[in-house]
Amino acid sequence: MITVILVSHGGMAKGMVESTTMLIGEQPDLAFITFEPEDGVEDLTAKVEEKLKEALAGGEAIVMTDIPNGTPFNCVSRLMEHYRFRHLTGMNLPMVVDVVSQLGEDASAEQLCEGTLKPSREAMIDVNAWMKELGILE
Repeated sequence: MITVILVSHGGMAKGMVESTTMLIGEQPDLAFITFEPEDGVEDLTAKVEEKLKEALAGGEAIVMTDIPNGTPFNCVSRLMEHYRFRHLTGMNLPMVVDVVSQLGEDASAEQLCEGTLKPSREAMIDVNAWMKELGILE
């Protein structure tokens, strides 16, 4: 079993779980942790470590953080020194949906992470340029 844990500043991670649920249904192996203004670094690290231990007790874990070098990223990166799990940053909704929709398949956490990077990047589109290319906009 692979558990996906989303970690973000504010409510982004919660919103990602809600949006993923709208798109592909309830996902029991998808969790979120938010870093709120009143939280300290130690608080966030403790929350992530607790959820990570639960996930690793049942199999593998993929942790996704919102931005490189932010507090969630730094806390999760420090935990990588003590636990074996995959960590992706720059989380976006296509990335989350892509990984979570494949959780029941035979892929490992490593394979899921490697497989989602290109499609997640390709999901970012300059719509104005695209519509010009299609001849819809001048």
